[in-house]
Amino acid sequence: MGPTSVHSAGQGCIVTLTQTLGEAMRITSEFAIKGPVPFVDVHVDRDNLLFLDPSAIRNGSDALSKAANDTLIRFFAEVLRLRSSASPTDHAIGQELLSHLHEPNETRLGMSVASKFGRAFGSQHATDLWDLLGKSREAQASVMTRLEHLRLFADGVGYDLISDATTRILFGHLCDFTQSMMKRYPELMFGAKSVDAEVFDTSSLTWEARSTELPIADGRTLLLVPKGWVYWRTLMDVGPFYNRYASATVQDEQTVIRSDGKAIKPSKKSIREANRDMRTLNRDQATKYKTQKGRDLVAEYQEFVDREFDGLSDFEIIRRTGE
Repeated sequence: MGPTSVHSAGQGCIVTLTQTLGEAMRITSEFAIKGPVPFVDVHVDRDNLLFLDPSAIRNGSDALSKAANDTLIRFFAEVLRLRSSASPTDHAIGQELLSHLHEPNETRLGMSVASKFGRAFGSQHATDLWDLLGKSREAQASVMTRLEHLRLFADGVGYDLISDATTRILFGHLCDFTQSMMKRYPELMFGAKSVDAEVFDTSSLTWEARSTELPIADGRTLLLVPKGWVYWRTLMDVGPFYNRYASATVQDEQTVIRSDGKAIKPSKKSIREANRDMRTLNRDQATKYKTQKGRDLVAEYQEFVDREFDGLSDFEIIRRTGE
């Protein structure tokens, strides 16, 4: 991520790139750490155009990634369980769980995007998400079972919302990772501060208070992120699902077999022109195929994403955080 790590990847243009993008306020420069490092070497004085992505985490093979993936599954499953309950008490508990997904800034990840949820995930946005889950046919049909599935179906859900919610849900894991890096790189201990944080506990399925020590950079607490956990967008995204599954199934449905056995298919272009709202078609097709045909298009897409997954290289991380 710093000059050494990208240089080791054999990128011949690294000198020009780093001179152009600048390294002055990256973590490694701020703490005088020599790379390569296992964490995302972000600029500490501003947001960086990368996002914490649940699919990238799901594809991690180390123990921390597996534990983090389990936490994400447990959190969203509990929210969906409480939302589907008829009990007002369960509803209050579920809304309380979501109310803790306020915008984090310790990682320096993410940038503002157009979204009805806005830049910060606050109490009103938690209410909006709770209402959305209650009205969602996809959730009721057990099609939307993970946090990242919101991106496929929910209007106004941008990369930042998924990244911010993921950061909050995994705050405890990120603290553990940061403290392991502080032991590995003692330079990070300089000026470190003990802070009180709320972390999601998978045993009690509630938020618990925790005191943890974090580095201080640019006058603010810093939370380190494993570099395998980030991507430049959400890997499960609205457009690819629309193109590969939603519109493709419509094409299959509208295919006519002539008397001579030849299949006449409508063009993908004509289907797109008739179904310009991608999320509406995503919702309709995913729900119909799960409830009427027993085919889980979202599960198929997730398997495709995992099969094709290729994390960002050090060079790509530097390039995307350089602007």
